[in-house]
Amino acid sequence: MDDLDPSSTPNPPGPPRRPPLRAWFATTFSSLQVRNFRIYYAGQSASMIGTWVRRTALGWIIYEMTGSRAMLGTIMGLVLLPMFVLSPLAGAIADRVDKRRLVVFTQLLAASSSAAIAILVFGGWAQPWHLLALATVGGIAFAFEVPARQAFVGDLVGREHLLNAVALNSVLVNSSRVIGPAIAGIVMAGVGAGWCFALDAISYLVVTATLLSLKLPPHRAAPRTTSHWQDLLEGFREVRRNRRVRTLLLMLCLMGVFGWSCQTLMPAIAQDLLHLSEWQYGLMMAMFGVGAIGGALVVAGRTAADTSRLQVFGGIWLLCLGAFVIAATRHPLTIGAGLAVAGFGAVMFMSTSNTLVQTSVEDHLRGRILGIWSVGFGGSLPLGAFLTGWVAQRISPFTTIAAFAGVLAVSSFFVWRRLPRRQRAV
Repeated sequence: MDDLDPSSTPNPPGPPRRPPLRAWFATTFSSLQVRNFRIYYAGQSASMIGTWVRRTALGWIIYEMTGSRAMLGTIMGLVLLPMFVLSPLAGAIADRVDKRRLVVFTQLLAASSSAAIAILVFGGWAQPWHLLALATVGGIAFAFEVPARQAFVGDLVGREHLLNAVALNSVLVNSSRVIGPAIAGIVMAGVGAGWCFALDAISYLVVTATLLSLKLPPHRAAPRTTSHWQDLLEGFREVRRNRRVRTLLLMLCLMGVFGWSCQTLMPAIAQDLLHLSEWQYGLMMAMFGVGAIGGALVVAGRTAADTSRLQVFGGIWLLCLGAFVIAATRHPLTIGAGLAVAGFGAVMFMSTSNTLVQTSVEDHLRGRILGIWSVGFGGSLPLGAFLTGWVAQRISPFTTIAAFAGVLAVSSFFVWRRLPRRQRAV
């Protein structure tokens, strides 16, 4: 028996084991070992909180102005509609240009949009069409930011830490879902909605300064042999070829149309049916983020090899379960619990599927694929928001939420059953 063969000894020595808590921290926060990602992560916290302060105030103020559930769906749809039109081109551009500069430009454009809303509200000049137009400008900035920012994170941490970085970014986004709506509710009740948009504008300036402080090698543009449109077509050809990406994109679109009705309709439920104040509404909206943080931490504690259908399809089914709880009750605490379950499931799906898409394609295609991914997200969410508002204008918001969750649960189960058994892990 060879003494050098580890299998020849009953208990071959291994690396010293870390205490369970230290091991959990080392795994769950591994991407923060990268200096640039630590700085980026700290800066993004200000921007994400500001974004949710803005979104919470935007839904409240437009409904307060119009009393229209359809208008709620319209303004939330306009925030995301530009993603459907512009994100494929944005992704192709992100593969060619300095991603940091592109993200900085989008931050400044979004800051201008929020500052303009703040000025209009402070001056008492704000009209619904002002909010609709400026929400669209913010949506244009978002359309170019998302594929560039997501691909930029991959550049900062590499494939080794990508799943963890995406999951920790979800922790950040969804921590802001807790903090942002709560701040928005307190600010609106205390000093008025205008300050919510002013705070958002300031947050974009903070993250811009952080991005400019990163120490990165000089950007080297790849030699141009094709146009942006040819690059874009190459991305669509990759989606058509890659079954995993196609399946995840289909699930993203189904979730976008049918999975977010509870968030879209919450201002109407809070004002008309539960008669909540601004700060109570903000706290209830924050419960989605509480659950989402839990879902993101679960994903962050796993590796890419651990991903399974339970994280992808199970996340969608948890979202549906939370929506059914919301539809079945009329008490704020129970609705808050349903929002937490929905948030847990939504982020479990989004973090896992985003990482699987990025690791399923070559690095030079990542920006384009994320641009197409953003099309699925940015096209399905406005469609879902418009459809949610239109249906809820005619029937009960609770019935609308239950119906949409039912469609999502059944359709996602059908897709899962259609996968070959060996591919059900997606």
